[in-house]
Amino acid sequence: MKKKIVFLGFFIGLIIFSTSYLWSKELKEKAGVTVYKPDKYYDGYTFYNSRQREEATLIDMKGYIVHRWHHKQGFNWHYAELLPDGNIIAVIKENYSRHIGGILLRLDWDSNVVWKMHIACHHDFDVLENGNIMALCREYINNDAIYPGILKSDCIFEVKPIRKPQHFMLEYIPYVPQILWEWHSDQHALELKEFVDIEFPLKRKPRKNQKRYPPRPTDWAHINTVEVLPDNPSAKKDPRFKKGNILISLLCVNTIAVIDRETGKIVWAWGPGELDCQHIPTMLNNGNILIYDNGSNRKYSRVLELDPLKEKIVWEYKADPPESFFSVNQGSSQRLPNGNTLISETRNGRLFEVTLDGEIVWEYFNPDLTPDRERMDFYRTLRYSPQFVERILKSIEK
Repeated sequence: MKKKIVFLGFFIGLIIFSTSYLWSKELKEKAGVTVYKPDKYYDGYTFYNSRQREEATLIDMKGYIVHRWHHKQGFNWHYAELLPDGNIIAVIKENYSRHIGGILLRLDWDSNVVWKMHIACHHDFDVLENGNIMALCREYINNDAIYPGILKSDCIFEVKPIRKPQHFMLEYIPYVPQILWEWHSDQHALELKEFVDIEFPLKRKPRKNQKRYPPRPTDWAHINTVEVLPDNPSAKKDPRFKKGNILISLLCVNTIAVIDRETGKIVWAWGPGELDCQHIPTMLNNGNILIYDNGSNRKYSRVLELDPLKEKIVWEYKADPPESFFSVNQGSSQRLPNGNTLISETRNGRLFEVTLDGEIVWEYFNPDLTPDRERMDFYRTLRYSPQFVERILKSIEK
């Protein structure tokens, strides 16, 4: 009897392993558009950058490349965004370990450098109505009230690129950031305690390589989003969400928060106990906040729509089974004009669009491969309307 039970267990395990292997193999072999439902998806152009490359790509709904921007200089792009004039801005992320200082790079349609600005940027930026840039940056400090030791801490700068005298030996136009407004997260960390259950100083297990010299800094917050709030219905009921205030995401403490632009104080926060290493909170036209909740510890990802006034989740997307949609880190979600949501599943190099009912109506797998023939990651992906892109194309033709 025991032999039969052991054999049965072995047989079931073999079936599970084989199914998992075949599913994984099939997943790796996919490329381009794999789901295409024109009557249900939001028609437009999808803009992405493979994080292991120095380029960005614009594709149509069938996956055909419309245009590519590129600039070789030895540093991969973390995130890029398309502007109304056909220019793009790309973030080359500050990296302590790799001795990269951080760069914001603006290219025109033909990939010529419009300006290149050295600043300790990472993850995200927001282009303001006046053309200035709200840049998410890093600094290395000590603040024992947060955590003992060297901290990798986040700061936000509103910057205006200022042109320097051009040296004849340089191939690009050098710019420096003129800082017009600044905010330092460590100076406002304790304000979070008013809204969420966080104990300071933070208790963390020491890193295995903490004895190295110089010691590796502790990333206490890991802010990954900076969004200047637009006009929105929630602001009419609660001034904390007024236009111009700043929405941020603090990954390491599972919290999203709003900064009052005038005072610099954190005036709203939410998340611990519900969020798990989230990314890209963004204010929707209805005044709610869309959040990509990675679930790094939960082992499956989901996308949430939060009513910030009631602090209540009013919509959720998760896969069936939940574990079939999981990116342990990074990723993004975008609410489209027809109510669908575009989702970037970073670790599988997969983009997919879902309806409010959770039906997948468009899916795309990154065809860009690493030298080891592995599919490259996406970080954050955006869908632009036909009008937005076709206006650019017409202006370029002229």
